[in-house]
Amino acid sequence: MTRRFTAVLCTSLLLVALVLTPALMAEGEPTRAEYVEGLEAICKPRTEETDGAVKGVRDDVRAERLKVAARKFAAAKRIFSATLDEISPVSRPPADRPKLAKWFGYLDRQEGYLSEIVIALRKSQAIRSQRLTSRFVHNGNLANNVVLAFGFRYCRFEFSRYR
Repeated sequence: MTRRFTAVLCTSLLLVALVLTPALMAEGEPTRAEYVEGLEAICKPRTEETDGAVKGVRDDVRAERLKVAARKFAAAKRIFSATLDEISPVSRPPADRPKLAKWFGYLDRQEGYLSEIVIALRKSQAIRSQRLTSRFVHNGNLANNVVLAFGFRYCRFEFSRYR
């Protein structure tokens, strides 16, 4: 009788644990709105910093001041990398994890393009930097499309910042 009671009790506790565990885990996970709000708070000051860092970069490239443009893109890359390092570990809403994983893949590629643009500009390879910039813009637009429904304002790519 005691063994049967113990077996029933253990089975009951196991079932309760299986039912409650997902509910308890979900408490610590953000909603999409909370996630967006948290990321926007991180991205806003970095976006404003990027705006200042790359101001006039298009004119620098047109005037063939490629070393100056390289310094500006390098500053943008440092800011972007720091932002990416800060937003990557933020807990993601469970339903949006696959979409956000794809978005972060595009963001990682953006970081790579920025590095390649800096290298090309430092080597005075204007045409190569233009090709890379086109890829950078295209990839940024793809990233934006993935998270369009999130309504990001500061965490989205805007090529107009790089003027």
